[in-house]
Amino acid sequence: MEAIAARARVSKETLYRWWHSKTELLLDALAERGQQTIPLPDTGTLRGDLRAFLRATVDSADATTVRLLHHLAAAAASDQSVARQIRDRFLATRRAALGQLLHRAAARDEITSTDAGLAIDLIYGSMWYRLIFRTGPLDYTWADQVATAIASCRPAIPGGSHTNPQRPPAGPGLPPGTPNDQSGAHQAADR
Repeated sequence: MEAIAARARVSKETLYRWWHSKTELLLDALAERGQQTIPLPDTGTLRGDLRAFLRATVDSADATTVRLLHHLAAAAASDQSVARQIRDRFLATRRAALGQLLHRAAARDEITSTDAGLAIDLIYGSMWYRLIFRTGPLDYTWADQVATAIASCRPAIPGGSHTNPQRPPAGPGLPPGTPNDQSGAHQAADR
């Protein structure tokens, strides 16, 4: 905090009036940076909006930011109060931004509101999985593939109703609870 106070030319006491810890300060700075560097595009299509948003997200993930995110994820894994701060001060702002983009798409009947909520989890889950566990690069290829997958996963029907595939009829000899069983056990599991 001393270095930050010196750079900002304020006292440490001034910083602590606004932020009770370095973590709070860091989270607010990351949230602000996200709002500044990752705009909410309006291309007119879900795929176009997601592609632009996710490419900007990739661009904002420089080495310093990725290192900070690794540190925050590690801290959250071992401390519930840190996890709560990360969720409330940083993740909530990023999820809300993506949510705005997806809800515009819902208004255009490109995705349902329910699916928009799930898409947020799928998108950020994929991103964090790559960032934390280094399972693949966070690059434009990832951004484009995710945008295409989310935009094409369920075709819209005019009026906001979407297809809902039914289970195939039961086959003989299936164990109770399998998707094709007509005993009703699978229906209870689906609720």
